[in-house]
Amino acid sequence: MKIFTVRHGQTDWNLQRRLQGHTDIPLNETGLEQARRIGLRLSVEKIDAIYTSDLIRASKTAEAINRHHNAEIFTTTVLREASLGKYEGRIIEEALHEINWDHVDPDEEDVVAVFARIHSFLDEVTAKPHKNVVIVGHYGSIMASICYFLKVPADQRRKFQVGNTAIHCFERDGDGTFRMTIENEMKHLD
Repeated sequence: MKIFTVRHGQTDWNLQRRLQGHTDIPLNETGLEQARRIGLRLSVEKIDAIYTSDLIRASKTAEAINRHHNAEIFTTTVLREASLGKYEGRIIEEALHEINWDHVDPDEEDVVAVFARIHSFLDEVTAKPHKNVVIVGHYGSIMASICYFLKVPADQRRKFQVGNTAIHCFERDGDGTFRMTIENEMKHLD
């Protein structure tokens, strides 16, 4: 099994360095072009299924990928970014000084909750008979996926990079473990 993870294309809030969370921000012109290019990049792969967050920035990226395949697209809220409640729309650097990740409000998710949600989802996906899968998500959901496949604890997640439309690829070995064969690839944007 080969699993590609792809972060959605750029939004205006990415440019403005705003926390997006569950706020449904569309791709901007650059993001639409990035989505087109990631679609072309993945056109050389045989894709059996595409799983995507229901938020428009991810689902539009998934649609661009699927233009070159006839894969079934599974849309789910499980792949959403972390819910950031009152911090959504705030400038990242300002909000990070205020967020208490150990004591989140009821409409917010901490890292443990996001990782549990994504890891449970990936347990289900990896049990299916797919050969090649694309998962389109967000910074947080892709970061949780990387940690899942590499068996890295959540507190070490910051050592990985996840750019807009970056590809990470994980291949299952004979013993059932996954290894990363592509890391944060963005050559399609050159």
